[in-house]
Amino acid sequence: MALENPALSLSVRVQDILSILESILKERNWKDFELANLKLVYTPFFLFNYDILVEGEGQSSQGTSGLMALNAVNGKLEPALVEIIEKQPVSYEKEITHDIQYEIASAAMTKEEVKDAGRFKLAGQLGIKKESVAVSGVRIVYWPIWTIFVELSKNIQKVEVDGVSGYPLNVEEVPEREKGWLEVTADTLQKMKSPSGWVELSGALASAAGGKLKSGVSKAGEQAKEGSQTHSTVKWLFTTKLGLYSVVLVAILVLILLLTMG
Repeated sequence: MALENPALSLSVRVQDILSILESILKERNWKDFELANLKLVYTPFFLFNYDILVEGEGQSSQGTSGLMALNAVNGKLEPALVEIIEKQPVSYEKEITHDIQYEIASAAMTKEEVKDAGRFKLAGQLGIKKESVAVSGVRIVYWPIWTIFVELSKNIQKVEVDGVSGYPLNVEEVPEREKGWLEVTADTLQKMKSPSGWVELSGALASAAGGKLKSGVSKAGEQAKEGSQTHSTVKWLFTTKLGLYSVVLVAILVLILLLTMG
């Protein structure tokens, strides 16, 4: 089928989606899930060039310039698309040649509307006046996006994956499952098998012990990278009853280990 505007060529196929989805859900501590629905949507995006005009000494001069993408359906800026286009080889096609069933989303904006919307949104993002932003070279492209509906604990969650690079687009919208005490204990014991794991755990524990329990956890969380496995583990250990039980269990195991070695 021929498209009115060029589309980025699809690289991520159906057989790749399951492994990508499993990786995404694993990061959020989900192991059991049911795939409810899967569809490929060619979503229209406006690409445009922008220039930031900086005022100084009574006259305007050009500041920074760049490329930006704006979703033609919901009007949101999408720098991830620009990053994909600029940082990896991509190709375009106006004739869809694959045999995968797909949908084509309809644009809810015109090129003229994008010029004004692009200036307004970029100005708001950068904290400058709209008059300081110039938009040019507006064109439309279709971005293939895999939309996956997955059942997590009896709730349906939408997960979007870029069909060009396989990059997950809305990981932050996927709820994080709280680990059970057996999982946390197993993770902790696994970390204890390596020197680096000991360093992570001992540093987090030392921070937690430095003050009140929850304030200590906050400090440990700041030292561990936000959203990392260590951050999640430490937070669970010291803010839940089962987590505290796990700490006690691990302490007992360590004591037994030290007595055995002695």
